Amino acid sequence: MNEQGASAGVAIGSDGPAGLDDMGSGVEPAVSPRVRRAFGLLERFAPAIGARWATELWCTPPVMESDLRMPPGVGPGQPLEAAWRGHRIVGESWGDGPVVYLVHGWGGRRPHLGVFIKPLVEAGHRVIAFDLPSHNESDAGALAPGRTTIVECGEAVGAIVSTHGPARAIVAHSIGAKAVALAVAQGASVERLVFLAPMGDFALYLDLFAHRHGFGPRIREGLRRRLDRRLGMPLFNTDIPRVAPRTDYPPLLLIHDPDDPDSPYKTSERIVEAWPGAQLMTTRGLGRLAHYRILRHRPAIRAGVDFIGPAPAASGGTQKQPPVRETS
Repeated sequence: MNEQGASAGVAIGSDGPAGLDDMGSGVEPAVSPRVRRAFGLLERFAPAIGARWATELWCTPPVMESDLRMPPGVGPGQPLEAAWRGHRIVGESWGDGPVVYLVHGWGGRRPHLGVFIKPLVEAGHRVIAFDLPSHNESDAGALAPGRTTIVECGEAVGAIVSTHGPARAIVAHSIGAKAVALAVAQGASVERLVFLAPMGDFALYLDLFAHRHGFGPRIREGLRRRLDRRLGMPLFNTDIPRVAPRTDYPPLLLIHDPDDPDSPYKTSERIVEAWPGAQLMTTRGLGRLAHYRILRHRPAIRAGVDFIGPAPAASGGTQKQPPVRETS
């Protein structure tokens, strides 16, 4: 979908918006037929009410079945907190040295990137993993409990970096990558970035959200306008290619699998075009669960750790990183 036509939406067929599988990975709960019927009626007779309802659903992270435990070999970390606008962000830390932050995706929680902890600690880093607003143990922000926005997530990333020290690197997944890009654009100090399956442009997800919930262009446009007001900026201005020019372009590694049904591979290709010096590592064959399997894919983990490199104190100085190669 082109950005100029974003507000009008794109044609949606029975298979969902172009570029995304309508069913996705199947990890998120399905929308009930009753909700779809209700939105269909609201689209015809009360689109403003439908837009209000859709806005609350959009801002509610899904409850997904996932393991709350860290991976084998990673014990409990040292508890830590940070605050932004009076709200509490909860996390843990492991090791000592320059800080690497781990940022999960929508509906996720801090153990989701836990496979990175052990190798990064062994490389001389302090690793901090934390929960985004309204996720797991962290507080909600300005909205009702259980709800948050991309802007709040970006502010939370900035707050934890400000509280616990400049980032040697930040590793982020899915919408976490968008939040990190916003935080860096707003001044968060970071030397390197690793984005795993970054979330695509929001215009595409608005179309998918409308298709899944059974509403059309009237509610969709009302939803977009309400989100613009709630964020205090146009929703589409939070997309990474638009945020990139305000980041000063720290070195960036993107890792993505073409099988990913939740975040199009072309997302990372667009980011590479918009981010001078960015590298894209392509994994292969991760299947329908690629969006989540990439978080446990050993070649992806190794590439991210190698890109970050040893802590400067341990390596005797900053090392030039080798180019990243495609893997299978």
